[in-house]
Amino acid sequence: MFESLAQYKILDRIGAGGMGEVYRARDTRLGRTVAIKVLPDDVAADSERRERFLGAARASAALSHPNLAAVYEVGEDQGRLFLVEEFVPGETLKAVIAGRPLNPRRAADFAMQIADALAEAHGEGIVHGDIHPGNIFITPKDKAKVLDCGLAAWTTGGRQREAVSTLAPDTGPVAATLAYMSPEQARGELVDQRSDIFSLGLVIFEMLTGRRPFNATDIPALVQQVTTLRVPSTSTANRHVPAEFDPIVGKSISKSPDHRYQSAVTLSAELRSLAAILDVRSEVSEAANLPAQGEAPRRSLLPWILMILVVVALAAAAWLKFLR
Repeated sequence: MFESLAQYKILDRIGAGGMGEVYRARDTRLGRTVAIKVLPDDVAADSERRERFLGAARASAALSHPNLAAVYEVGEDQGRLFLVEEFVPGETLKAVIAGRPLNPRRAADFAMQIADALAEAHGEGIVHGDIHPGNIFITPKDKAKVLDCGLAAWTTGGRQREAVSTLAPDTGPVAATLAYMSPEQARGELVDQRSDIFSLGLVIFEMLTGRRPFNATDIPALVQQVTTLRVPSTSTANRHVPAEFDPIVGKSISKSPDHRYQSAVTLSAELRSLAAILDVRSEVSEAANLPAQGEAPRRSLLPWILMILVVVALAAAAWLKFLR
């Protein structure tokens, strides 16, 4: 393994993907830890592919949001073309879920953060194209970070989604990322930001239930599921999930893009309203179980009035933001 690239001291290899080998490195000028992806030689040597990659990297580097892993720069040294990104500590959302449902309030928080990240990208005309739990990191402070935004065409998962409509029926095992593709991706059609919303809806479903909605073992069957199978409501799949999640997830994963949320901003606003309801409900439950000393528990209308006011205020704020 080489020891350095430009001002970056290589610390260790942390993985590999469609963009090549991935290393953890130290920026000796700025004193920060970064992730470096060294692109394959065939990309660096092909002038057309190289320019397409550089264009995508420049667009991605222009994004700035706390829930997006930042792209710092593209460099070249020792004949190697490399991408420098924010190093995100923690573990993937896939590892956090690990086949078990998350606490609904925690799931709502992650969903809001991911939706906010997508709203930032979509506002700049960038569709992620490969949203799934494996490229969302959860930091030690429980913050979600979306990786590879704007670079899906160069990732393994993104290329698999692009190619799925041309794959033969006898193709081998299904790659995990394909279980999160939208119906329009499965049909090989043009996609927009609503495709990301569909994928996020599937991620929310998995956070709440511990399982993927689509789990066929061959590509033709998976395409059939993605394009036609009706997914059960989250509260049906897991009776511990508050029913308020059902319309939000259901709308996100509508088969028709026209019936989904038309923007991640609107989805995020609805998730915030839901989170406020869950918070007030939790406070009401705690208050009901903690009577004043010497007094019997008493019912009060105040918590419910507060809940209604919070929901109305959030809905109004979301509507005003949508009208801008």
